Amino acid sequence: MEVTLIRLLYRLADKPVIAALRDLSQLEAALVSGVDICFFMGGSIIEMKDAVARARSENISSFIHIDLVKGLSRSDKEAVDFVAGYIGADGIITPKAHLIQEAKRNGIFAILHVFIIDSLAVRNAMRMVESVQPDAIEIMPGLIPKTIAGFADAFQQIPVIASGLVETPSEAKQCLDAGAMGISTSQRGLWGLTYDQLS
Repeated sequence: MEVTLIRLLYRLADKPVIAALRDLSQLEAALVSGVDICFFMGGSIIEMKDAVARARSENISSFIHIDLVKGLSRSDKEAVDFVAGYIGADGIITPKAHLIQEAKRNGIFAILHVFIIDSLAVRNAMRMVESVQPDAIEIMPGLIPKTIAGFADAFQQIPVIASGLVETPSEAKQCLDAGAMGISTSQRGLWGLTYDQLS
């Protein structure tokens, strides 16, 4: 089933927690956790096709952090072509503007990963979002409500996903209250929680 922005927003509105899988040994736990979306942040190119197919068989959308998967971590368009055409993921996550454009060209979802360390990083990330218009923005670390709110206000048409260091339901709620539509976390205790459970 193809992921669309409307479908992704619908899924995040009900279940805003995304399973961030650093290792494919976590896949089975994610599949039974109740999550609707997985971010693959590790593993190898050889394992990805089966992992994405397994997630799809459970009606879970799959996004590959293209810079963290062995064999895909090159910054060329062929890596995106491979993810779209062979692996069949719903989209990619990357900090690289040209790969966001390639994902769009391939008809898959493009999530821009931004790492915020200071106010200069915020300004540079905002300029990049304006330039490439990704389908979503993943902000790391996720526990910066002021930054989440700033991006959510500046780019109201682009979903914001908080990522990194979100470990408790109260921290997840704090991100949602700041304007995040989703939370990407490796904390299994948060996987499958609904928006109502976090409110």
